[in-house]
Amino acid sequence: MQKSGERAIGAAGHRDGTTHAGAVILCLLLLLPVAAVRAQSDGERAAKAGTLSTLKNLRVLRLSGGDVKERGFAHGYLLAADILDIFDAALGNLPNFNARRYETGLLPWSRKTFTWDADATAELDGIFAGMTAKLGPDGLQSSALNRALTREDLVAINVLADYFGPVCSAFAAWGKRTAGGEVLHARSLDFPLGPKIIASQIVVVSEGVPARGEDRPARQAWVAVTWPGLIGLYSGMNRAGLVVCIHDAYNLQKGVKDSGSISRGLLARRMLDEIDPAACDPAEKGAQMAAAHAAACGNMFQLTWPKAAAEKRSTTPSAVLEFDVADRTVGIRRMDESGVLVVTNHFRVRSKPAPCERYTKICEGLATLEQSGKLIGLLEARKLLMAAEQAIAAHSVYFYPDKLELHVALTRGNIMSPRVTPVALTFEELFARPK
Repeated sequence: MQKSGERAIGAAGHRDGTTHAGAVILCLLLLLPVAAVRAQSDGERAAKAGTLSTLKNLRVLRLSGGDVKERGFAHGYLLAADILDIFDAALGNLPNFNARRYETGLLPWSRKTFTWDADATAELDGIFAGMTAKLGPDGLQSSALNRALTREDLVAINVLADYFGPVCSAFAAWGKRTAGGEVLHARSLDFPLGPKIIASQIVVVSEGVPARGEDRPARQAWVAVTWPGLIGLYSGMNRAGLVVCIHDAYNLQKGVKDSGSISRGLLARRMLDEIDPAACDPAEKGAQMAAAHAAACGNMFQLTWPKAAAEKRSTTPSAVLEFDVADRTVGIRRMDESGVLVVTNHFRVRSKPAPCERYTKICEGLATLEQSGKLIGLLEARKLLMAAEQAIAAHSVYFYPDKLELHVALTRGNIMSPRVTPVALTFEELFARPK
């Protein structure tokens, strides 16, 4: 019987008609923060692993975090339009190249020739996912191909330098040839890319990555001058002070016929990822890494490292690795007691170097400086690269491994990079988070 003064309500209920369970759920929802309920946007996802900023008039892409695919997503999302533009510009600017040759030559060659490790695969997946998220399926349309870009096209972009091969000139110096004996590595990358692609160059700053299993070892932090969309690199230095730059060597086979090759841009990056000059001889370790994979074209990689690491092992701080398609053995040409080491291309596949005017001019310039007793500094390095200047220069970089500093010059219009005043960048400022 209902007692006096009580109101009839539903069993186990409240006067407003809700049940106890419903009231509890309602309270929990009210307590949850709004951010926890709202779905993460693509822009917020990208911001967790990457930032795009401008430092001293250079665009800088900073990548961080332990998830390589998320780094790729940030890369693709932040630079989606640039990657698409670069792709279309390449098809129109590269010599004797067009959409038909791309579809019938480079694209199928890139599919069958190269293999990618777990991290590279994840990063490529991430870049393409980031591009798709930013531009949408309709925004991936290539005007040059008259179709939408696919992930396979992204792979093809990443092996472009294996198919064509840049020119490039460089030298390293130290000891009696430089002020204070500091190590200096000066390098120009020459490639017929056209003004639009040259203007699209960026500085990539990659923070270290912890080990994530047997097939995904720890990766060191590094900096490179490169292009949007590339996971490999051509001119870079890691936080341990190792510099790696690639140079082309003439390849008569124009690419291997079988699969299993590593893109040389990726190989150069893996050297920066894995080699610590303080823990090993960089030349020996680099040669082992190069010999472990088939090459798709002739190569010369110049490696340079800090003075302290060289003195620890009583060696000189620079070497050139020489390897090609037919032979997996890798030759090591080390800097000798002269304190300098010059490399251009030499256009060879395990044969006697052909005469190279750029090589000769740099050597003559170095000899003149030595005869006059003048030490090699930044100004002298620039003049030496000017002596080897090409009308297709893309960038010149002057690396200082001892102090983790690089000076970057990008070609501006008709002014080639050796004649452009370089911008000084330190690792400290590059790895500082933008405000």
